[in-house]
Amino acid sequence: MKWVTFLLLLFVSDSAFSRGLFRRDAHKSEIAHRFKDLGEQHFKGLVLIAFSQFLQKCPYEEHVKLVNEVTDFAKTCVADESAENCDKSLHTLFGDKLCAIPTLRDSYGELADCCAKKEPERNECFLKHKDDHPNLPPFVRPDAEAMCTSFQENAVTFMGHYLHEVARRHPYFYAPELLYYAEKYSAIMTECCGEADKAACITPKLDALKEKALASSVNQRLKCSSLQRFGQRAFKAWAVARMSQKFPKADFAEITKLATDLTKLTEECCHGDLLECADDRAELAKYMCENQASISSKLQACCDKPVLKKSHCLSEVENDDLPADLPSLAADFVEDKEVCKNYAEAKDVFLGTFLYEYARRHPDYSVALLLRLAKKYEATLEKCCAEADPSACYGKVLDEFQPLVEEPKNLVKANCELFEKLGEYGFQNALIVRYTQKAPQVSTPTLVEAARNLGKVGSKCCVLPEAQRLPCVEDYISAILNRVCVLHEKTPVSEQVTKCCTGSVVERRPCFSALPVDETYVPKEFKAETFTFHADICSLPEKEKQMKKQAALVELVKHKPKATGPQLRTVLGEFTAFLDKCCKAEDKEACFSEDGPKLVASSQAALA
Repeated sequence: MKWVTFLLLLFVSDSAFSRGLFRRDAHKSEIAHRFKDLGEQHFKGLVLIAFSQFLQKCPYEEHVKLVNEVTDFAKTCVADESAENCDKSLHTLFGDKLCAIPTLRDSYGELADCCAKKEPERNECFLKHKDDHPNLPPFVRPDAEAMCTSFQENAVTFMGHYLHEVARRHPYFYAPELLYYAEKYSAIMTECCGEADKAACITPKLDALKEKALASSVNQRLKCSSLQRFGQRAFKAWAVARMSQKFPKADFAEITKLATDLTKLTEECCHGDLLECADDRAELAKYMCENQASISSKLQACCDKPVLKKSHCLSEVENDDLPADLPSLAADFVEDKEVCKNYAEAKDVFLGTFLYEYARRHPDYSVALLLRLAKKYEATLEKCCAEADPSACYGKVLDEFQPLVEEPKNLVKANCELFEKLGEYGFQNALIVRYTQKAPQVSTPTLVEAARNLGKVGSKCCVLPEAQRLPCVEDYISAILNRVCVLHEKTPVSEQVTKCCTGSVVERRPCFSALPVDETYVPKEFKAETFTFHADICSLPEKEKQMKKQAALVELVKHKPKATGPQLRTVLGEFTAFLDKCCKAEDKEACFSEDGPKLVASSQAALA
């Protein structure tokens, strides 16, 4: 690859951020500019999300009041950009609104201390107080009739409640994507509330939408965690790898530009700059649709859609076909006599081209695996380029990738085989045992949540064609493990988990996979009340029954971390039979009272 190409790419890479910043500085009033770009409906939705994500305890009505005040102010600025305070930054305007709330200290304690700081420190302080696990009651969906009545009486208020409830429980939810899910939610309500059997129409559709929205939330949290912990360079590398897989016919300059823009708008959303983020996301979609010829042949169907659907569609668009006759990677990255010179003169660009070329050839690899390979290549060049005969040192580097590729492939094969053998619930239970043994200090609800989510990888990924399994499995697991890390960081209890969570994001999944049973753990004392159940369990929905049983399984492993598979299966089998028997009994509570102590005794004996 010629040096002039490197200079061009370096220029593209360094100048791309300034493109967005230059556009922003051209406006006298930032809030007027965003209001005009986004339109009133999306503007109000984004402001509501922003306040809900920062002030997670405030009731909906208080947020609506703030949203209306900000919207009225934006309209004033649209009418006259030189009006008082219209030239203030969005951070200043939003921060001033938060700090003017009279009950801020009473409701949020230390968050109020942020108000003594100046921007940008004040906004950074607000971000640090976002709570990934807020102490809010579980969201209970009303019955279909009640929902339809509320929706038909006032659809705007109904959907406002949806945005508020989701945003305050998921303070890093990708805001423009949440607007997309709200649109989908509204369409489901419009369709189903006209049906005779509203519940039969609404329930499966909203369940599916909820599943997708939760997946979107954990994926975005992983992106924000990566940016917070490792900065723009690490996230941009992720974006280059993913974009190269999706758009293998685009050249490196185009991929770099897309990755840079995506990094910028993702950072905006992660920083709570939701108006800028949504506006820039719409701009990126517009650019992609105007430049389809140089990006991908698969974009047209997305580009025909309105803005929210268009951006969502582009984010999920299928990979383009691979270009024919791609040359061997070895030519530029191993056999070229100037590998070390090219690497030394523009390290990030050279590594970026390597990542681009490798990723576009391997849509069957996970992004995390591609980044591990790029890291291995970088470490090899660092070592070899300092030696007397560099080419002899790095000549076999591509062959040395094989163990790194085999490890996740073997993981996928073993776990998909286990899933096919046990089914989703049985697979979740196997993961509960595995992860409780690795990190028994972690709270029982967190272990159950993590194992249930990790267990969904089977029905989500193992059913896919072979070539799609690895990226699906590893990228999904990475997002779920990040949730574990985010919660653990707040209240660290396990040195093994801390070790994996504080290392590189791309090494995190292999780190967790390699964790042994925690030998430092002192087993929990057996308490009969932990395994005592009552008749109320019989009336629980099946999912909640499963979770009760899985919590008991966690507690069993915490009591006996080295229990064998057959021992645990025996106890679980007896427990399931006990529940079945007592839930069918005429006097359920009497059955639980009489047989419960017997079950506890037999469980202790089986695990002795």
